Amino acid sequence: MSLEEAHARWQESTSALGERSAYKRVWDRQAGEFDVASLAVGGFMGEETLDQRAQGTIATLRKTIGLHGEDVVLEIGCGIARVGKPLSRLCLHWFGADISGGMLGHAAKRLKDCPNTTLVELATVGLQEFPGDAFDVVYCTVVFMHLFEWDRYRYVEEAMRVLRPGGRAYFDNFPLDSEHGWQVFSQGAMYPLANRPAHLSMSSSREELLAYMTRAGFAEVVIHDLPNGLIAATGRKPDE
Repeated sequence: MSLEEAHARWQESTSALGERSAYKRVWDRQAGEFDVASLAVGGFMGEETLDQRAQGTIATLRKTIGLHGEDVVLEIGCGIARVGKPLSRLCLHWFGADISGGMLGHAAKRLKDCPNTTLVELATVGLQEFPGDAFDVVYCTVVFMHLFEWDRYRYVEEAMRVLRPGGRAYFDNFPLDSEHGWQVFSQGAMYPLANRPAHLSMSSSREELLAYMTRAGFAEVVIHDLPNGLIAATGRKPDE
């Protein structure tokens, strides 16, 4: 499938997706074909491009929260395992959680040669499928833009619960007060109200991410301005 064909299919799938908070239906609708799913979650297709972009995310995680060979890692909103496939080679075990079973179907095919990986379909917003104190690292990248604010905070709270004492967390989004952020905002504003896609990207602010992390109880919270135009919040679960 060409990029133009995939983009056309993606546009068709987003024209009648229903309410934004129906996340499972919204993202399963876009997960039918791999090329469309790849375009929806990353804006690009092809294994080579997926791997290149994933390496950038991994470099950011290494720089901000650190990645170690003994870490048990959870990704919230893993999609097709764009990041998880290469990251699994760097940790003890990688868990990928997503609300879309369709996206996880594509992820499973990409991870067939990665034995230290586990995929978990979320029933709804939250991480109720996981026990407390289970992970060394929890991260969530290019997902908050698709969530309402209440649901963003729910995942931050849940990250605190499932992290082990001393565990590290990372969450990112694009800010409105940047050229890229304003461009994304302006493109979204062009949609007629009745045709606004349910997955439409929405920005965060540094103050918002800081509030989520501090209210959830994280220590050593830092807000990062990243070279790729995103902002990220990192923190550590306090030691008991």
